[in-house]
Amino acid sequence: MNQLPVYVVNLDRRPDRWEAISENLERIGVRAERVAAVDARVLAETPGWEIQSDRKRRFLALDAGATACILSHAATLRRFLSTDRPAALVLEDDALLAADAAPLLRSTDWWPAGASIVRLVNIGGSGRNWREATLLGPAGGGARTPDGRELRRLERRCESAVAYLIDRTGAGTVLDAVRDPDVPYDHILFDPTLSRTARRLRTYQVVPAMAKLRSAPGDSDLAPFRRPAQADRSARRRFRRRRNLRSVPLKVRLAALRALGRVRRVSIAFEDRAGG
Repeated sequence: MNQLPVYVVNLDRRPDRWEAISENLERIGVRAERVAAVDARVLAETPGWEIQSDRKRRFLALDAGATACILSHAATLRRFLSTDRPAALVLEDDALLAADAAPLLRSTDWWPAGASIVRLVNIGGSGRNWREATLLGPAGGGARTPDGRELRRLERRCESAVAYLIDRTGAGTVLDAVRDPDVPYDHILFDPTLSRTARRLRTYQVVPAMAKLRSAPGDSDLAPFRRPAQADRSARRRFRRRRNLRSVPLKVRLAALRALGRVRRVSIAFEDRAGG
């Protein structure tokens, strides 16, 4: 089978996670390549690890955990672009894929026109403060996965880079952004209120979702390295004001789309299905 490349971002010190996701992928007939993740524990002990940004102000803290995540995904995208394949699936090692994911990787004939990213993971119920629902474009446009799941335009901030397909154009756009980041990786991809890159990328969501977080919400290797963003009240107020200003054009656009019935609020659950 001429499968699209699949990359799993995994820490050297977490062979248990590599074993678990390998079992999942083998069971559903998906071949994957492991990408050694940058270890935040090692990074935090390395002098000068901080990303030297040209930006005067950052919106969210780029601590050792966030920086390690950016570097790990950037290495994965560069590996993908070293191939001649049109798209790739990127997984973090705590992802769980549905049984019908394999047909998604056999070709890009189903790929939505103009899309850069297809997001596979669920929305809501993660315990990580994700929104319980998000705004999606209308159903019934004909864009579907090979097994018949809907593909709908993602129109609102939605975190988590646990499982996503990305094409070559999208990967190049993201790599340009991570050279001088001012927000964590999830936000670069999926937060149009803060990320110019997220506004440029045309992102679609699989409905129902065909991936979810396998681990418990608190079981994160990055958690010990996270710094509280905007710890004092005045800093939080400044952050909200800047975010609100940046999001004005997006809010106007979404208000118009909602008035026209072009978007609606949807909760997206994970659904497993028999493989095809």
